[in-house]
Amino acid sequence: MNRIVFCLCFLVSALGAWSGLQAQALMPAQPLDRIVAVADDDVILQSELDTAVANVLSQYRANPQQLPPRDVLDRQVLESLIMLRLQVARAKDTGIRVSDADIDQAVQRVAEHNKITVDQLRGSLAGEHMSFEDFRNHLRDQILVQRLQQRVVQG
Repeated sequence: MNRIVFCLCFLVSALGAWSGLQAQALMPAQPLDRIVAVADDDVILQSELDTAVANVLSQYRANPQQLPPRDVLDRQVLESLIMLRLQVARAKDTGIRVSDADIDQAVQRVAEHNKITVDQLRGSLAGEHMSFEDFRNHLRDQILVQRLQQRVVQG
């Protein structure tokens, strides 16, 4: 009897291991993102830092000698992201809101400043590997921070 139980247990564990190996073979290994900073109740991921650094590098593509060494740049961009997150959180905590209409106006101003249409702006962002939604979220954060700063100065 013990021999039968042992065989059944061995068979069940072997099947479990085999099905786990099958599932692993079907799913390609994906690197996990990691947290690089915590700002208030928000986290900044390595992927967000990498994207922000890539944006800075693309802005200075024509003049890379104006940039600090990469480790310094990474630290400066991370500090900027932390400050932005803290200011956005503070703005939201104090009741500052940004409507979709406010963002639409900001998008229009950006397009006009660059002498292009909003559709051309969308295409330009896609060429820079930035989604239009991410761009709008970035504008929302910038407007929130600007309104917070105005409130502080007026107060």
